[in-house]
Amino acid sequence: MYTILNINIDDSVLEFPANDELIRLAVGQSNNNKDNKQSISNDNGQTLSYGKDTAEYIDSLIQLNHFIKTYYPFFNYAKLYDNAKQNNEETVIDKFKTIALANKPRLADVDDKYIKNDLILDLFKQQAAKVQ
Repeated sequence: MYTILNINIDDSVLEFPANDELIRLAVGQSNNNKDNKQSISNDNGQTLSYGKDTAEYIDSLIQLNHFIKTYYPFFNYAKLYDNAKQNNEETVIDKFKTIALANKPRLADVDDKYIKNDLILDLFKQQAAKVQ
């Protein structure tokens, strides 16, 4: 699978989609103090969630992972479209955009647990904006 998202966890990078157990291990190893609160920010420095304990942090990342896997064709083709656009690959730009838009999930059809996760909404907004 094509990497859709990289998340920095301390000194390591976790690539999404990922295995759920790998997420648990990466977060667990970086956070040996169970009382530690985690904050998650996007590339723009905007805090998406603040003060999550380790279990909430892991659950949030696993939900994000499942969302990416569920709607993988959308994220994959949105990323391929963006890369083709940046590289001026005119022959495939429209094709990738069409496929991405055809696979774009409607928020009304998405499970509520995903809608309530700020990480998911941020990623969805970023990718949807790329194929507008």
